[in-house]
Amino acid sequence: MKKLAAKLWAVLMLMLVSMQTMATDTFTSNRTDFRDESIYFMMTTRFYDGDTGNNVLCWDNQSEQIKTKDPCWRGDFQGVIDKLDYIKALGFTAIWITPVVQNASGYDYHGYHAMDFQHVDCRYQSSDGSKDGDAMFQELIDKAHKKGIKIILDIVLNHTGNFGEQTLCKEFDRNTDLETQALINACMIPNEEKLGSDYLTSVPYEQYQRRLGLLKNVRGKNEDVHNYWHHFGDFNWDYPNRWWAQIAGDCVDLNTENDYVADYLVKCYGSFIKMGVDGFRIDTSGHISRLTFCKQFIPQFTALGEQYKNKRLNQAPFFMYGEVCARYSDVTYR
Repeated sequence: MKKLAAKLWAVLMLMLVSMQTMATDTFTSNRTDFRDESIYFMMTTRFYDGDTGNNVLCWDNQSEQIKTKDPCWRGDFQGVIDKLDYIKALGFTAIWITPVVQNASGYDYHGYHAMDFQHVDCRYQSSDGSKDGDAMFQELIDKAHKKGIKIILDIVLNHTGNFGEQTLCKEFDRNTDLETQALINACMIPNEEKLGSDYLTSVPYEQYQRRLGLLKNVRGKNEDVHNYWHHFGDFNWDYPNRWWAQIAGDCVDLNTENDYVADYLVKCYGSFIKMGVDGFRIDTSGHISRLTFCKQFIPQFTALGEQYKNKRLNQAPFFMYGEVCARYSDVTYR
């Protein structure tokens, strides 16, 4: 009887191992339809601290970050890499991460205040300096794919932050050394020709007005001579001006109807498609001109996705979805 029980137990264990192998095979099989994906959303800087040496305070409210021993820039790409097995064990097959491009604002750990669309934020780099942010992001993509996990990148086409943009209007040189990132005047070197020699000694409100004045008409003249940004400021959720008005002080609305701007954004984000990201979540898509969105961004990203499909997991079609915000206060239900 004991021998029979032992045999039955052995058979049961063999079946469990086989089932686990089949489940793993299913997880990593050729999934090409995103309706088959289970997506885990994360704000990378708040997820898991894989490299304590690259922890950085945000510029605003630093005393509270120090008090709580919780710098806003704490989680990193290494932390996501370290937890890939954990995410997979939860049953997720894809990770949607917040924007990774270089940011600049008081609280910019979320990634939605870009100052350089061409590069990954320096605060994601390894603390020993062996890998910059771009290399760390590539490593995350590659290691996620090896686990059968897809990467969806959150991108922003609608706006920059209010510190300019390195190609469209360079207001600052960014010192990317990690030890300078918590000190705004150490890592953000102002262009005195554009911002004035007394910029650093001016009060914050005046500094903001000078920065913003270079991007849109707020000082009685158009200083954005190429019209790379929209100059209209009266935002309303219910009217078409949501396509060209500024939604917040840290979100300066880009003139995406300008072909130079649209082509530049496609070039910048196309580099991430080339790196192997499996899809885009498009921030504030409801605030972008329909013509530009449907006739330029989507077709060009789709074409790039096809061109670099060998870089993606299972060479699946490049997937995109967008954020749309709607008001319900004026809706009557019957």
